[in-house]
Amino acid sequence: MSVVARTRDPSLAAAAARAAAALERTLQLAADDAALEAALRDRPTVLLLDARAVEDLPRWRERARAAHSALLVVLPPDADPQTIAAVAPDECMRWPADPTDVEARLRAAVARSRRAHDETRAAHELDRLRYEELLYDRFTGLPTLPLMLDVGRRLLEESGRLTLLYIRFVRYSKLEEIYGWQKLDEILETTARALRDYARAHAPAPMHFMVAHTGDDDFIVFLDLPGPAEAIEPQPTAFIRGLEDHLRTELERRHGEEIAGLCEIYIGATTLFRNPKVRIARLIYRGLREAAEAARSVESRERFRRIDDFKALLREGQVRIEYHPVVEVASGRVIGYEALARGTRRGLRSPELLFALAEEADLLWELSRLCRRRALEGMDRALAPDQLLFLNVDPLDFRDPSFRALELEALPADRARRIVIEITERTAITDYPTFRTYLEDLRQRGFRFAVDDAGAGYAGLGSIANLAPDFIKLDLSLIANIDANFMKQRLVQTIVQFANEHGIQVVAEGVEREEELATVRELGVHLAQGFLFHRPGGGDDGSALAVAPA
Repeated sequence: MSVVARTRDPSLAAAAARAAAALERTLQLAADDAALEAALRDRPTVLLLDARAVEDLPRWRERARAAHSALLVVLPPDADPQTIAAVAPDECMRWPADPTDVEARLRAAVARSRRAHDETRAAHELDRLRYEELLYDRFTGLPTLPLMLDVGRRLLEESGRLTLLYIRFVRYSKLEEIYGWQKLDEILETTARALRDYARAHAPAPMHFMVAHTGDDDFIVFLDLPGPAEAIEPQPTAFIRGLEDHLRTELERRHGEEIAGLCEIYIGATTLFRNPKVRIARLIYRGLREAAEAARSVESRERFRRIDDFKALLREGQVRIEYHPVVEVASGRVIGYEALARGTRRGLRSPELLFALAEEADLLWELSRLCRRRALEGMDRALAPDQLLFLNVDPLDFRDPSFRALELEALPADRARRIVIEITERTAITDYPTFRTYLEDLRQRGFRFAVDDAGAGYAGLGSIANLAPDFIKLDLSLIANIDANFMKQRLVQTIVQFANEHGIQVVAEGVEREEELATVRELGVHLAQGFLFHRPGGGDDGSALAVAPA
């Protein structure tokens, strides 16, 4: 780091040299403007200019800025103050003066130069990161489409053909709603890793393989398949089958069968051939649209098959109930169980998927009836006589004639007092007066009520105020990592205070860690449930109880 000076005053040059040495800087004297221009190309730390030795100071101000050098201007005693204003140097001083003033001003100019350099470097680093984000997805590390276009262009030019796979994931947004964005990011990372691993293990040489994340839920694969043109068609089909199986296996292994069941995967393929008359970028975009449309066609066909499988499940009653414990936070005592339905067919395990298919097939009431019947059938086997059964009910179920007329009215009074109907608002309640009438009829027979998933979806403060529940179940998005989130703690504390004033018990859902349990205990939450208290498929030790169809 150096100091470049332009002066004809020997005493000023000597003072500048001593000051530079004291700051461990070298001093370079420029004899004329040409030498000054040459010295600035090396980007010195400070440019020291004697106003008596140079002309056009504003021009040198701009040159110093371009070189990221601090400008120190030395003025004669009788200099016009407007000169300083016109030049706007980083530092200035009058000469003659005490030589120590030169060192002080030079030190200040070095500090200004360092700050300016750091700011410039930070700006360049920010620009670099922004540029990299344009080229690589920050969650998966995969290249984005702009970079893929260059690769696709090269592959088309080299081999004259390019196979595109469009991997479409359905319900990823649903996963985010249920489990939160952190979990979705983990699933996307697993997907990207599985794609790369499969390519390394199974791509036939000399196959070029590249994957891009579209920034939404989908992925793109570019393939350069070997062999003659007539041999290309069967290759993507075999590759796709293996890739689908590998993705599902990895998602299930890392995140469980229920989450894997929600990750519907559909892959469409198309092969492009080089056409000199068509711009390559346009050809690739056309191929992407074709592959995406092919993936949607696969999804449509698969959805019909899944609905047929669902109808068979419904017809044969292939639903089992898992009873997940609800624990008293203060004592650890299990006061009841929530009944959660699971399909017994592979690929139809997830309750979210079951109810989504039921809605598509217009069979919501039929599925809800089956789930409630299974939950009530297993009640005596799974629960002690003094334990509560938390039963999920959607507002739409209240319109089902069999719900009030047949199922619940037939229950003995002692059973009704042990059942907590959880109002699970998959759909909004539009007519609160009528709905409250339904609830009041059931309440008079001994049933209790809970607002489920409070803080998510439609289950907000309006539901609590209008339904006057016995329990408020806090959504897992409020509980996840609550030990490290002050805002969540304050919100839960407020809800608990309100609940205590109105004789309502608060249930924390989704408790997975001891730290979360300790925090909700400190906040006064009454009850809790989550993976911390059960192992799916466990026994009667406080873990989940699974009851299959009788």
